[in-house]
Amino acid sequence: MFKRALLTGLLATFLFACNQKPKADICYTITPVKVDSVAQLKIRMSIPADTSGVTTLSFPNEAWGQEKLFNILGEMRLLNVEGVVEKDMDSSRIVLMHPKDTKKLEFEYFLKQDFDGDLSTGRIYRPIINKTYFHAFSHNMFMVPEQAESNQDIVLDWSAFPEDYTIHNSFGSQKKVQELKDMDMALFGNAIFVGGDFRVLSGDIQGNQISLATRGEWIPFQEEEVFQVLERTLTCQRNFWNDHSQEYFTVTMQPFPQETGSSFQGTGLTNSFATSISNNDFTDIEQLVYLFNHELMHNWIGHVIKNENEEEQYWFSEGFTEYYTFKNIATNKINGLTGAFYIREVNRTIRDLYASPVVEAPNAEINYDNFWGNRDYSKLPYWRGAVFAFYLDQKIRETSKGKQSLDDVMHQIYKDVKAKDQKLTHAYFIKVMKEFLGDDFEAFFQKHIEEGIKVDLYGLFDELGLEYDPMNDIYELGFAFTEDRKGIQSVVEGSAAWNAGLREGDEVFSRSIWQGSIDHEVELGVKRNGKRLEFVFYPIKKAMVPQLKETESNIGKLGF
Repeated sequence: MFKRALLTGLLATFLFACNQKPKADICYTITPVKVDSVAQLKIRMSIPADTSGVTTLSFPNEAWGQEKLFNILGEMRLLNVEGVVEKDMDSSRIVLMHPKDTKKLEFEYFLKQDFDGDLSTGRIYRPIINKTYFHAFSHNMFMVPEQAESNQDIVLDWSAFPEDYTIHNSFGSQKKVQELKDMDMALFGNAIFVGGDFRVLSGDIQGNQISLATRGEWIPFQEEEVFQVLERTLTCQRNFWNDHSQEYFTVTMQPFPQETGSSFQGTGLTNSFATSISNNDFTDIEQLVYLFNHELMHNWIGHVIKNENEEEQYWFSEGFTEYYTFKNIATNKINGLTGAFYIREVNRTIRDLYASPVVEAPNAEINYDNFWGNRDYSKLPYWRGAVFAFYLDQKIRETSKGKQSLDDVMHQIYKDVKAKDQKLTHAYFIKVMKEFLGDDFEAFFQKHIEEGIKVDLYGLFDELGLEYDPMNDIYELGFAFTEDRKGIQSVVEGSAAWNAGLREGDEVFSRSIWQGSIDHEVELGVKRNGKRLEFVFYPIKKAMVPQLKETESNIGKLGF
């Protein structure tokens, strides 16, 4: 009798506490706990019960390249009614069975980190939960009722965390109780949540809050430098689009250990951008300048300006974003980078495009399977689209005698999106471009985007009076690995790899390769007939690839 009375009292206390929160369709109470000395997060949900007696919660077992996400789930239980909780991994559901007359369910589940050892690129998208901090995305943190309507009032209660514990996410910073009114559930499901020893740097752009949340001791740069790059990037991009409508935006940045080379990755999310960066001397601030300018430009190109068909228009959403990344950086001298940087990036993109084995593949081959399954095709729309954008920018400037540029095209597209919800299609883009380059543009587009034929850069450079070298080095690895990457399957005769002495059949025991870079040597350790051999060479070959010279004359003629 005493145990039942005690349980009833505890339940009443919990229900009373939940009822004191602002009214919401879904209420989450998040609490840091230890289970068998392991740090976990306990999440209590208060949700309407389905009248059928079966309430299902969405929780993906596979998402964002991660599998077996159900491994992060600890104990789960219904608190206010007797019932059954089942995992349905095949359908990515948690099934709650309860009495049919139940109006509201109080459900509790525990989240835990399911890996040991250091953080790595392969673990970034799994929840990180330890005694120092947590880092998780919506889809692997918050279960959502499947029957929920598209917009819900949500409350997030973090009040159980210590006062000095940072709480920061896509919806605000340092708020112990968050009310998300009429929340679009798709936006809620695409968010980042961090807490613990994160430090938050904040500022504003025309009254709109921006912040950077980071942790750890950074080796390659100071976090204040990073915030300045973020602030400058967002200011310049918002000014370019004349769009200062976003009231809150944050970037989260966590370090991970890596012995050699640099690595970084980022994900655009609701009101936020989440990035993870290798914390070593091989990483530098200029890489973040590129990362922020490319990914944050997607707030407009790719998000506001949407493709009618994703892969079909990747030449625009990825290629034009790439071009405006280095144009925006140079135009606004972000981190001190100027027109010389613009020329270097244009040259690099031209080299990458010309070195691609699928350089003149038709646009139709950039389909879902090729783009997501083949690195050559996944990079092609970036390079082709950026070179195409560069060509159009210079042609419009020349034709209009400097009065117009590709910027005017982008502003017209943005204007049509806001006024008419226009999607980016090939027909629409051709229509807009005809206003700038005439009726011949349709055939030009067909040839260079639809068919994939390279634009005539030699002719353009001559026409503009630009100084350039007609033949240059481009990337050629010169050999192919075996499928398991433990051996050399073939070597291109006459390549730098061949001339260095690498041969088919060599067994690889060590390697250092900067994919696509002509400035870093390839280092290979191989075994051949029981002997250990080491080869070092630059992965380059000479080719007819035009490269602009970094002269003051060129910089001026290109508009800088």
